[in-house]
Amino acid sequence: MPVVSFWNPVETSQASTTSSIAAVATMLPAKCKYRTLITQTHYSDFSLESAFFNMDKLGNKGALDIADTGVDALDRLLRSNKLSPESIPNYAKPIYKGERLELLYGTFKNDLDSYSRILETFPIIVDYASQFYDIVFLDLNKGSSNQEIMKILQKSDLIVLTMSQSMINLKKTFKAMDTLKILQEKPIIPVIGKYDRFSDFSDMNIKRVFNYKKGRLYTIPYNTKFFDACNKGELRSFIATNINADPALDRNGFFINETGKLVDAILNNLSSKLIDR
Repeated sequence: MPVVSFWNPVETSQASTTSSIAAVATMLPAKCKYRTLITQTHYSDFSLESAFFNMDKLGNKGALDIADTGVDALDRLLRSNKLSPESIPNYAKPIYKGERLELLYGTFKNDLDSYSRILETFPIIVDYASQFYDIVFLDLNKGSSNQEIMKILQKSDLIVLTMSQSMINLKKTFKAMDTLKILQEKPIIPVIGKYDRFSDFSDMNIKRVFNYKKGRLYTIPYNTKFFDACNKGELRSFIATNINADPALDRNGFFINETGKLVDAILNNLSSKLIDR
């Protein structure tokens, strides 16, 4: 089943990749019943996990036994030839019931050698996960120099190319779209995170400046309440509370509406690879 990678090719960019994938994944169960897994490849960064759960509280309660949790546990099973697609949900944490959205913790390894070994097995773990889940969402490291990340991108059925309204970032990202082989081989959906609709660098102006004619630029608006929810581990509650808010009258409704357009675009792109549920 399809793998969707959220990624920016510029290592120094601030492209809101993690917040964008978190918003999209949390919106998905409101639109479909696909079994979905979300995970990440970052080193010593649990921003994705923290959007859904209070990691400090989980740690205090002993719920983060790293030997039996997330990517680290799957790496251990894989190296002992005990990993199977059906076993992956045992090491993931449900966000919505019925496997509609589950989170696989990223690695807790805190030294670079161990982290590098995890990245080596990560593409194989993705293969196993895609055999069980209908959709696998991946929050990937920025930049195009890491060979393991490039291997994961090669396995992806769709790349959601994240960017900001920074002209420096935009120039580098659009240049990468023209020069990087992976971005020419794979289907791409571009999205501007933390989008300010009142900026001079609107989506339409960005398209015009860079002569982008391959489709629309999607946006995930900047929203204070959304980021507050991510900081508190309450993203699911924020989405559920505002799912029917009026986009014309409510800033949260506008956020939901714009994010929903991106969710629809992703589902439409994957439609030929998905099984109806």
